[in-house]
Amino acid sequence: MRNPSAMASSTVPEPASFDPFGEPVTAALARECPSSSTDRTARRIGGLVFWSLALLILAGRIYTSDIPVTQTVMSAVTQIASLR
Repeated sequence: MRNPSAMASSTVPEPASFDPFGEPVTAALARECPSSSTDRTARRIGGLVFWSLALLILAGRIYTSDIPVTQTVMSAVTQIASLR
């Protein structure tokens, strides 16, 4: 039978923690800044808003461009065909 006090005194090495730039962080600092589910949710919402705006701006630029998309595609196709 195992001695519970012996198990409590044994230390299990904590996994290494790193900051966003790849530098190692001390275990005490890693425990002070736990990652919560609200942080992840906010990060996902922020990413969704960012990429939505990026796609909206891109679509707007394509829509308002002087050269129609079909002419651009056809010129690219003719250039590729002329290479053969």
